[in-house]
Amino acid sequence: MAKYTKIYWRSSGVPTWGLVFLTIAALSAFLLAEKLQQRDPVVEENYTTMVTAARIMRDAMDTLQPIRAQREPINPEFDPQRSGLIGVSTSPVTTTRGGRESKQTTINPNWAAVAVKLMKQAGVEPGDKVAVTVSGSFPAMNLAVYSAIEAIGAEPVIIASASSSQWGANVPGLLWIDMERELRQRGKLSLKPIAVSIGGVEDRGVDLSAEGIALIKQSIDRADIPLLEPQDYQEAVAERVALFREYAEGEKYKAFINVGGGATIVGPPGIDDQFKSGLIYDAPARAFAVETVMGHFIREGTPGIHMIGIKGLAERYNLPLAPLEPVAVGNGGVYNATTYRRWLAAVLGLGLFGLTWLIVRSARINSVFQRTGEDGKSVRPMV
Repeated sequence: MAKYTKIYWRSSGVPTWGLVFLTIAALSAFLLAEKLQQRDPVVEENYTTMVTAARIMRDAMDTLQPIRAQREPINPEFDPQRSGLIGVSTSPVTTTRGGRESKQTTINPNWAAVAVKLMKQAGVEPGDKVAVTVSGSFPAMNLAVYSAIEAIGAEPVIIASASSSQWGANVPGLLWIDMERELRQRGKLSLKPIAVSIGGVEDRGVDLSAEGIALIKQSIDRADIPLLEPQDYQEAVAERVALFREYAEGEKYKAFINVGGGATIVGPPGIDDQFKSGLIYDAPARAFAVETVMGHFIREGTPGIHMIGIKGLAERYNLPLAPLEPVAVGNGGVYNATTYRRWLAAVLGLGLFGLTWLIVRSARINSVFQRTGEDGKSVRPMV
């Protein structure tokens, strides 16, 4: 006599009606997200200014490239675009280690559009005073900020430091302040710092050789910019703050803009990372444990624009990392006038996940009877 065994299992398949329902729900979520994109008024109102700034930066980059090529051969392994804005691994004017990929990522004229957007978000308008600090570590990002200031028509008060980390403006004879000077002489930019320091440890080149300091001072003399010579870290911060107050002439700065991670600006290691990249209005209490220029402005209620954490900023504004080829003006997510509402996308995603879970849970339990013959051989199961 044949024997029958009843076996139960939970079906892994999803019923047809569930698949249809999920498809409709997913399409509806997509259409809703598309329809409810939020407009970016900053881009809509300042698109022309952003493009203008990017064009200024591109023109300045094209101007500096042959100057650098004459001064020092450009190694395409380190500078794939042959921009001339990527320096060397080491030189007498090099202070600290630097990330080459971050420096390569700045070789893109559309960073000037990012600087315009951040300045506009901070409320900067033509004629407004902005305080600016730059070093030689990110010459292309310095160009982006200068180009944005020129395009907006703001009134900058700039204090620079002349030395550089690895892969920045660290070719002797062509430091950042040399690049500025070349661009001013050719009518590409008009901005000039009110003062410049040597940079490096304590902002006075404690970590540099006598040769390096001598080379930096020669560049400062050629640029005809007053030299800051603080005795220690505290004096370096105090001198910069005092100069910014003097040149404010009773006006309030609309923004404080910094490029790079100079210790006098954002503090020593352990403090510097408390100031986030991009537009900032405040910082954790630890950021104010020591006196810094950025901390001074934040405490006074001046918005800070911190151009650091380059790769993170590039992802935020959909700019390419270390592009191998020149990037066209107008290319990048920074120009998008519409953006998705992230909170809505998250809610819709969670909703679709919940629907999927419920449909799978509701899949029916099938009963299958397996008929086994007297000889123990299996035959086709019966449902």
